[in-house]
Amino acid sequence: MYSACFIIPYFGKLPDNFEVFLRTCEINSEFDWMIVTNDNTNYEYPSNVHVKYIEFSQFVDSVQTCFDFPVAIPQPYKICDFRPAFGKIFEKELYGYQFWGHCDSDQYFGKISNFITENILNSYDKILCLGHFTLFRNIPEINNLYLIEDKAYKQGYKDVLTYEGHWIFDEWPKSKRTSINRISKQENIKTYICPECFCDLVPFKSLFRRTIFDFQTETWALDIVKSEIYLWNNGRLFRCYMDSKKLKTEEILYVHIRQRKLHYKNYNKEKKSFLIIPDSLLSADSFSDKEIIKILRKTDFRGIFHPDEILCQMYGIKYYCIRAAEELKSFYIDFMKGEM
Repeated sequence: MYSACFIIPYFGKLPDNFEVFLRTCEINSEFDWMIVTNDNTNYEYPSNVHVKYIEFSQFVDSVQTCFDFPVAIPQPYKICDFRPAFGKIFEKELYGYQFWGHCDSDQYFGKISNFITENILNSYDKILCLGHFTLFRNIPEINNLYLIEDKAYKQGYKDVLTYEGHWIFDEWPKSKRTSINRISKQENIKTYICPECFCDLVPFKSLFRRTIFDFQTETWALDIVKSEIYLWNNGRLFRCYMDSKKLKTEEILYVHIRQRKLHYKNYNKEKKSFLIIPDSLLSADSFSDKEIIKILRKTDFRGIFHPDEILCQMYGIKYYCIRAAEELKSFYIDFMKGEM
């Protein structure tokens, strides 16, 4: 099997779900992760998850040594724009790996090799195209892809890495900006696209509902299923929902839980399975179809009362003020550069 390593820089306290995230990494022994962080919490890191402890300022200094112009990393979130350059930034750490990539920590993996097979790794140089899961072949041609100018937008990596706001270079900016994916399309890089093999959930909603990305049109659409939960069972992850009063289960690669606060009081790492429902995790050695159906029906009540949307309205003022300030700052930067 090919060797691959996901890199996750994370500064500040690691998220509440991190212990569960590590468990879903551990089962995927064919893949490695490297956590770059200043959180010294004594987690039980599995053998395939490596940790590099470093302060944020030191990390910024180390990134700067890779470039001959001043880069802008005013806050940790800006690191996302540097993800396409990880092949260069972490060149020493990635020596010997055939693939490298990036993902988020607010997600849970199923059995990755059931979806990212050896045949796929043989056939493609880039695997998937979203920030929460992308793999690149570890060769100079692909590692230097971010250096290529976007001919459509007349923009390059220096525009991105010197920009203080969040550019979304690793994914798909809504505005007319370049990204590693648009450069990949321009250069005809062999990219494996499987939009229905994972679940990227709509944030700030009381029910789980996934979005599906269209690689060709660069647009998102809501899945027709309006309510679902997820079953992690001995390393495999399943999407569970009702269809014509019958339980449907589909194995998936991973689920991306976005901007959600889950409770873990009913999670037990000694149990073989756990359910991921919109407000918490539930553990057991196994779940019958009857139990899953019952939980799905109970979950549907959240769609009637919308507790998370109500909480967003009550307590989301600070969050939205912060986001508005970030957008205003980005607008000001663009305006001053004459890009508006």
